[in-house]
Amino acid sequence: MIDAKDIETRMAALVARDQDQVSCPFPLFADIRREEPVYFSPALGAWVISSYDECLSVLHDPITWSTRMHTGPKPLNTVLGVRMAELAADPETADLVAASATVINRGPVLASADPPVHVRQRKLVNGAFRPGRLRALEPMVRDVAHRLIDGFAPRGSVEFVEEFAVGLPMTIIALTLGVADDDLGTFKRWSDDMVMPVGNQHPSLDQVRGYLESHREFSAYFTAKIAERQAQPADDVISDVANAEIDGDRLELREQLSIISQLLTAGNETTTKLITALGRYLAEDPDLQARLRSDRAAVPLLVEEVLRLESPVGGLFRMATCDVDVGGTTIPKGDHVWVLYASANRDERQFQCPAEVDIDRQDLKDHIAFGHGQHYCLGAGLARLEATVGVNAVLDRLNNIDLAPQNEFAYEDSYLLRGLRELHLTFSAS
Repeated sequence: MIDAKDIETRMAALVARDQDQVSCPFPLFADIRREEPVYFSPALGAWVISSYDECLSVLHDPITWSTRMHTGPKPLNTVLGVRMAELAADPETADLVAASATVINRGPVLASADPPVHVRQRKLVNGAFRPGRLRALEPMVRDVAHRLIDGFAPRGSVEFVEEFAVGLPMTIIALTLGVADDDLGTFKRWSDDMVMPVGNQHPSLDQVRGYLESHREFSAYFTAKIAERQAQPADDVISDVANAEIDGDRLELREQLSIISQLLTAGNETTTKLITALGRYLAEDPDLQARLRSDRAAVPLLVEEVLRLESPVGGLFRMATCDVDVGGTTIPKGDHVWVLYASANRDERQFQCPAEVDIDRQDLKDHIAFGHGQHYCLGAGLARLEATVGVNAVLDRLNNIDLAPQNEFAYEDSYLLRGLRELHLTFSAS
């Protein structure tokens, strides 16, 4: 019998980003599913929804469950507000805070928008990731993957995150947006800074300063790019966003900027984490490597299984728009729930032997790593493409992939986003 107090102690440690809990939260999630699948966590300031069926019930009801605060209720972000007030009181940074305020508060867009606003926005941007465009991207993804491997293959070792898992999706999202000729390092800095508060409720002053600076720089840069594409469209996503129109309805500038920021951050942060996890699973299992080398049709199956097992986005929040029953528990109107994808994806009632890698399971695609329902991830197809092509390129070029001895397996400083900071691999070049 698990003590409810023990569960909350471990949940508080996870929210505080204790590395032991961040690196392996799955025993905690299993205990929550078994003992109290719907429970209120004081540390989180929200209810935790941990079972597969109940998570789906929330995700499939966008009327009852608002996404307006999908990264967490306001009490979780009080330190961010305190830090911004400190910067606003400093004459040297007051202008930065003032200039960034309107840039950051762009209103509800896509991930943070409810119907009918979300439906309208989604219709206007769905074409940006249409299947035909994704198929056309595959040779480009393959070329980028091999060029990155060229940079480290002769060495016989690699820090896989920085030299491959970051570079592949970052380059592809820049190419897709239409800004590939510019500084990818700057785009990565903006992306990292803008997702800093996600799963980090105690940011430092320097982190908040970077958050504001990157939002301001991002806004200025892409406002100019949107204006360019409105005057002279090209075959890229910025042009799609800049000129999207249905029955005379067009996106406002604030919506355009928010959509591009979501594509930039989601298009590289989560895919980087997925590709890194795939690299680790390959390195830890020589038999799995051997099977994939002999049966490349199994690579997409591994991508789905690692999405389920590692869930780069551990879960997002919803707010109840009315009193609602979830699993026999009444959630009051205005309360938030954490829809725990990472727990649902290891629910024993849905997946047999859920902690094991099994690329032959029949329900491979039943995971909710990309969410579900109306807010299903817009870039899911691109992420799958990059991961599949990336793994195939690694298998083409690198033999005997193994873990290097210096690995510490430290995870990112977030309880919402799951990914290794570094992954050191050794190999022999093929």
